[in-house]
Amino acid sequence: MKGFCEGMNWRVIFALCPLLLSLWLPASAFGAMAQIKSIEIEGNRKIGTDAIRQKIQSQVGSPRLMELVRADIQSVHSLGYFDSIQVAEEDVAGGIKLIFIVREKPTIAALEFEGLDALDEDEAKEQVLVKRYEVLDIHKLNQSVDKLSEKYEEKGYYLADVRYEIKLNESRNEAQVIFKVAENDKIQVRKINIIGNQEIPSDELKAIMQTQEGGVFSWITGSGAYREALFERDIAAMGYYYGTKGYVKARFGKPEVTVSADRKWIYITFHIEEGKQYRVGEVNFRGDLLYTRDELTEDLALVKGEVFNAEILRRETLRYTEKYSDLGFAFANVIPQPVIHDDTLTVDINFEIDKGQRVYIGKITVTGNTRTKDKVVRRELTIREGELYNGTKKRESRERVIRLGFFESVEFHQSSSRVSPDIVDLEIRIKERSTGQLVIGAGYASGNIGFTAHAQLSQNNFMGNGQVASLSAQILTGQNLYEFNIGFTEPYVGASLWSLGGDIFQLRRTVRTLSVVDTYEEIKSGADIKLGHPVLEFTNLYLTYKAENSYVKPASIIDPVLIPRDQVNGVTSGLTASIVYDKRDDRFDPRNGWYWTLSSEFAGLGGSRKYWRNRAEMKFFHPIVWDFVFRSQVKLGAITSVGGKPIPVNELFIQGGLFSLRGYDNLVIGPKAQLTNALSTTARNAGLKPGDEIVLGGQYEVLTNLEVEFPLLKEARIRGVVFFDAGNSFNGFFDGQSPALFANYGFGLRWFTPIGPLRFEFGYPIVTRNDPKLSGSKFYFTIGPPF
Repeated sequence: MKGFCEGMNWRVIFALCPLLLSLWLPASAFGAMAQIKSIEIEGNRKIGTDAIRQKIQSQVGSPRLMELVRADIQSVHSLGYFDSIQVAEEDVAGGIKLIFIVREKPTIAALEFEGLDALDEDEAKEQVLVKRYEVLDIHKLNQSVDKLSEKYEEKGYYLADVRYEIKLNESRNEAQVIFKVAENDKIQVRKINIIGNQEIPSDELKAIMQTQEGGVFSWITGSGAYREALFERDIAAMGYYYGTKGYVKARFGKPEVTVSADRKWIYITFHIEEGKQYRVGEVNFRGDLLYTRDELTEDLALVKGEVFNAEILRRETLRYTEKYSDLGFAFANVIPQPVIHDDTLTVDINFEIDKGQRVYIGKITVTGNTRTKDKVVRRELTIREGELYNGTKKRESRERVIRLGFFESVEFHQSSSRVSPDIVDLEIRIKERSTGQLVIGAGYASGNIGFTAHAQLSQNNFMGNGQVASLSAQILTGQNLYEFNIGFTEPYVGASLWSLGGDIFQLRRTVRTLSVVDTYEEIKSGADIKLGHPVLEFTNLYLTYKAENSYVKPASIIDPVLIPRDQVNGVTSGLTASIVYDKRDDRFDPRNGWYWTLSSEFAGLGGSRKYWRNRAEMKFFHPIVWDFVFRSQVKLGAITSVGGKPIPVNELFIQGGLFSLRGYDNLVIGPKAQLTNALSTTARNAGLKPGDEIVLGGQYEVLTNLEVEFPLLKEARIRGVVFFDAGNSFNGFFDGQSPALFANYGFGLRWFTPIGPLRFEFGYPIVTRNDPKLSGSKFYFTIGPPF
């Protein structure tokens, strides 16, 4: 019998041998293998008995085997709910009763944090692996400590001490977990040393690194944070940068890190071997050549003899990939093979081209849009289902969707269709941004503007249809300006390319060009309707009809001779034709692209006020380096009389203030006129007299605004700006003072919040013409976008 048992699988032995032995031997011979009559579970409160029994392999009616009981203990323990598991035996008639006595782990009733400052509680909870109402798991608690410590290290708190404390309530078998944090001082990078660089200055290399030295403004910019995880990225960035300068064999050693004695400062040393500078050698093409060599080398930026540039090589590779994809080869693979010649210090480039299979566009789906309807995205696409695949059209489609300004991110993902290998499906994954705004703000500007307030309710993607609806009000207390506007625009009427929109508006303002008295008070009320249609790519033509009533209070006019009542009052009925080119990357926060418009307004289709006004406006946005963005705006304007009627004074151009020349008070730049004997009593009481000058405005204007915007605290969307403005309004190029320009410079802070960008700007005049009224700095605070 023993030989039979030894010859079988051990699991079978444990199961069958005792049974077979029981047939041959008396019960007294079993000893430790008494028969199990019952199995009970004790000590469990929250974990069901059935759940525990499913883990137990010992069965009623079978002999008790110690090996199987030990396996049962391990199996029950694997549930993760118990601190301890014991098995007791009781003799009963005909055998034994097995009793599994369990002690459950406590449940986490409360999760608390002490000592948090650099992290808020939500950030801390994201790092913690345990949650309320879960079973207490010491392993997860230790992992949570590690993750919290790593999070603090990311923020530069390398001395942070993270521990946890467990308070048990044994009567309820619950635990209170408290993470106790001693953040200690933040450790910062004091100095970055770069050794071995001869050709590229250290400051130039430091500028492309994410690891930065700490400075005075580190608390704002976040510079100086030490993150060892960024070293590999910094080395890769420097290596790539050297590649753009022709140093293709630059080598970098492992950074050396030393900590100051007080453990507050870190010093980092990078070792570089630059090697020699290489130039472009021969450029060849191999593989599936669907173009002639002349076609492939046309506009090639890799020029033989010039310094090799890895960035140009990358761009050319992408250009050839797109060139082949325009023929339908969506999966064309263009691989540049550099061949380095140390003897001639040149790099030959062999482009290996595998065109792959020509494919067609299958199903196009839009995902991630919870509010925006599919049609809003689809009508911007230049690619269509069933067409031959075209890489350029795909790129342009993505750019058009991004320019809507409705989405934080837009990604096109392509995959082979299950229907056919020569079809690719496109999935457009979008992440929507908030396009509705309720902005209630206030501001202040020095000089004659004073406190401001405004409210705006707008929805740039109304009902998910891409329509623009707005209700706005603006108040400038220093000028007694009240502006109200209701507008609506449908960008696509039906299935056509026509757009249609309109506004109802009212403007109440006090024009004050002198600080002591008002020039006049006016109310303009009216409505307009606007029709548009694309004429070229990125270019639209618009026709706008406006009907407006202008009323100036007679008693408010400073001098009725200079400002005739019948000239400024009346009805304007006019038509404006405008052409707009818009290739900005984002309509609401542009960082790259062009915008220009030409418009001509003819006021003379009936009504009593007649004039002809022409405007030109150009805006340009371009990223520079390190997330710096150059922004510029140029405006030109001219207004002339119609039918011999004088131009209404309240339509003339005047500059100065937040939206033109930021180094001057509001409405102080423009042609002046001398007050006459018809001067109002109010003006005389204010100390004015005939012969004093006031600004009335000019028939022409020119304005330019130049800015460089840069990040200060990227995560908080706080940006700095430095600016230069120049401009003037005048009546002619040879009127004695024109076209000499006024100019100013300044700086500011912009905080892009959910209620709109907060703008804090200081302007300083450059040109004052010895006029004390034009000198001195100006401060502006408002809520609203720059140009």
